Amino acid sequence: MDLTHIHSHLRRLFNSGGHDHAGNRIVYWHDHAGEFSEELDNIGIGDLHEEGVKLVRIDGNSTFGIKFRLLIDEPKTRFVLYQSGPQTDPASDFLLDIKKWAAPFAADRSTMVLRELGLVDELTLKPYIADRAKYFGSRDRLQKLHKLVTPGDGEFQLDLKILAVLAKATQPLLSLILRNVLSEADPEDWAAENRVLAEFERFDVLRRFWELIAREFRYQHDKPSVRNLLLRLFVTDFARHVSGSIPQALQHLILPNGGGANAVVFMDGWRDSSAHQAGYDHIAASIAEDLRIRDHLGGFSLADLTPVDTFIDVEKRIASLLTRLIDEAAETVNSVQVSDLAKTRQDAYWANRNKPTTHDAPRRSLHAVYDALIHASALLALKGEIGSHIRSNSADETWRLYTEKLYRIDQLYRLFSEATDIAEREGWDILKDLRQHVEDVYGNWYLAEFGNLWTEQVEGDMLQSWSLPATLNQYDFFRRVVKPLLEDDPERRVVIIISDAFRYEAAQELFQVLNGKDRIRAKLDAMVGVLPSYTALGMASLLPHEHLGYAEDGTMLVDGKSSSGLDARNKILGSVSGVAVKASDLMDLKKDKGKEFFRPYRVIYVYHDQIDQTADRGNEEKTFAAVRTSIEEINALVRRAFTFNCNFALVTADHGFLFQNEAPGIAQKNAIKDKPAGTLIAKKRYLIGKNLGTEPGAMAGHLSATAKVVTDTEFWVPKGINRFHFVGGSRFVHGGAMPQEICVPLLRIQYSRGEGKERERTRLSKVGLALLLHSNRITTSRHRFTITQTEAITARRQAVTVRIALFDEDVQISNAEILTFDSSAADMNAWKRDVWLTLVNQTFDSRKHYKLIVRDTEDQLELVSANVTISLAFDNDF
Repeated sequence: MDLTHIHSHLRRLFNSGGHDHAGNRIVYWHDHAGEFSEELDNIGIGDLHEEGVKLVRIDGNSTFGIKFRLLIDEPKTRFVLYQSGPQTDPASDFLLDIKKWAAPFAADRSTMVLRELGLVDELTLKPYIADRAKYFGSRDRLQKLHKLVTPGDGEFQLDLKILAVLAKATQPLLSLILRNVLSEADPEDWAAENRVLAEFERFDVLRRFWELIAREFRYQHDKPSVRNLLLRLFVTDFARHVSGSIPQALQHLILPNGGGANAVVFMDGWRDSSAHQAGYDHIAASIAEDLRIRDHLGGFSLADLTPVDTFIDVEKRIASLLTRLIDEAAETVNSVQVSDLAKTRQDAYWANRNKPTTHDAPRRSLHAVYDALIHASALLALKGEIGSHIRSNSADETWRLYTEKLYRIDQLYRLFSEATDIAEREGWDILKDLRQHVEDVYGNWYLAEFGNLWTEQVEGDMLQSWSLPATLNQYDFFRRVVKPLLEDDPERRVVIIISDAFRYEAAQELFQVLNGKDRIRAKLDAMVGVLPSYTALGMASLLPHEHLGYAEDGTMLVDGKSSSGLDARNKILGSVSGVAVKASDLMDLKKDKGKEFFRPYRVIYVYHDQIDQTADRGNEEKTFAAVRTSIEEINALVRRAFTFNCNFALVTADHGFLFQNEAPGIAQKNAIKDKPAGTLIAKKRYLIGKNLGTEPGAMAGHLSATAKVVTDTEFWVPKGINRFHFVGGSRFVHGGAMPQEICVPLLRIQYSRGEGKERERTRLSKVGLALLLHSNRITTSRHRFTITQTEAITARRQAVTVRIALFDEDVQISNAEILTFDSSAADMNAWKRDVWLTLVNQTFDSRKHYKLIVRDTEDQLELVSANVTISLAFDNDF
């Protein structure tokens, strides 16, 4: 028998126990079973104190003599007073007074466990320890429990902590224990053994687990089970959030008052736990199927369902109802309300792209559905704002209308298509009707209406001079943009990124992205592109030149030299201390190598080709995906260039493009019966040659006007959005005169190094928040709070996503809600957001201050907090 533990406890009692920790003189050891009677001489009792300790056995000796010795003969000597067997009857116990004031000691298994747990004074727990003998049979389990035990713990607290150890919960909280129990559940076979519950049963605490569950959630059942509990937790969570009448078939599963609030908080915490989200998703799918939840949603309106996060079927129903609302409202839709609701759902559980996509929860696709609804509603609302007809009095007015407003229709169409493509890859038809509606608006209204208006104005106002007031022409790019930059500062180095087919609306999105970056300031303008709007001519017009021309075979010439390919362009740029490089090669350069490469040059032309390479070479359906890639890659290129000792960059393009998801019909085809004999180049949207004459379905002009070409060269381009032919694909085209093709972006980007005024102008910060409290007193278990932005979102004041909950010091006492504040509206009412929080069911001190805390989800910084008091009515559970 290991007596070391006994020796150390006795030694502590003699040396540091008792009053003022001065040590006890007498220790009374009652060994009921007589386990240690023969081991007393092996304990080393004489060594328990430096002044010595003596052993006195009560059994078989005169109690009067013992008492006389302890109190009269040796009043200062230290003794271990040992007794085995049952206690002496107090009425006849001559040593009762000494036993009462002596330090008690026992060395039975239960007492030793209590001592090791630090519960020395809790000897009333000995029967409990004996009942849990299986658990305490392992020193490893005992040590794990010891880390959780606090003085004063009783049977319930100890059982809770034993459950935590067995469930491998990080803290002794029932919510964490239950989460781990549920993580071991198998929704495909509820009868399969649950590892955690099996451990509970093995160590005789399963009954206690269900008692704690009953107390927490008011869950009562003759044969409690995980599935039975889950049915009630899910239904209660659904019922506590949805508005309207709960279906009769579900009402019997709602947990009673007192347990409902705790169920809401538990379910929210379960969804909020990154480690358990996949388990929640899988179980939620199984429970929803068992409950036939889809069959019960038909009677609820969109407003009824929007507070619910319980089931993915609810999320899909919300998205379906919102889709129907947009489709039916058409151009009268309130796009602001749609956006607010959609973004709220994207911040919630099932459509939150910051949470992992699982088999049971395709979050990326659900997020994309709401993106599509935001973009579709904005596009339709813009149509409503413009009216049935696009009106403008001149080409210049139409150009300004496009660069300020109409480009948004192209952009929203692209963004809607991107999002819809993601959703449709799930095999969902939710956006099918809305997509057809958007396609009809974009093709049959916008492009047709805009094409007719613009063609009429180009032919009347613009074709002969090919210029607009206060708008730069693409062929003047180097002379009027690049050259002045170099002359203003002899030390300046300029990077020029030319992305093939990067149209204005895409550059506008990149502009927003760049202006949201620290130290970067961007400005977006538009240039009138050359016509026909095709690659060779557009690329040549951006190079330094005195004049452009064509060789006999149609090759583009810059000052008499070929401009085709990187080597040819390097020769042209050599005259201005310039160099041409592929975008991919630039991205491959490390910082030191990049600086070394840049050092000899003042002008670096970077050629990027993603959109044209993808869409013009057999992959039309990937056009918008290529635009997305281009935005991301150009953003990376700009930031990479700024690490190579360069502070100024320009982003532009050779031309734009037209694209529709649906192939154009025969009405958009202007077939040329007889191609003119002088034709050099013939494509879907343009024809170039000499002595072309005229064509009824085309606009005819001279490249000397539209591109300042010195050779005698003419062109035809079809009117509006028409094509000369459909060979090789007809959805992605360029070469014509539509603003989508010739409105060439000019993005000026400057990087601010060091500190100072320019640095301050480019500094980023998140929007401020404030809590609007009508009263700091909470009187109901479910309480509404209002939080507002303190300013509108701008390029430099960025959106913030926050987590909101109530706390008692460090302990969360409510569910948590996630909200994003991203309103750029001028109306301050649009800055406000309401949030409902449900308190746990517990007793609150009405005199104590609790705290509402709003934290940034990105860095967990506390942005807003407020003290509140909680004073609930006794019968108020909601």
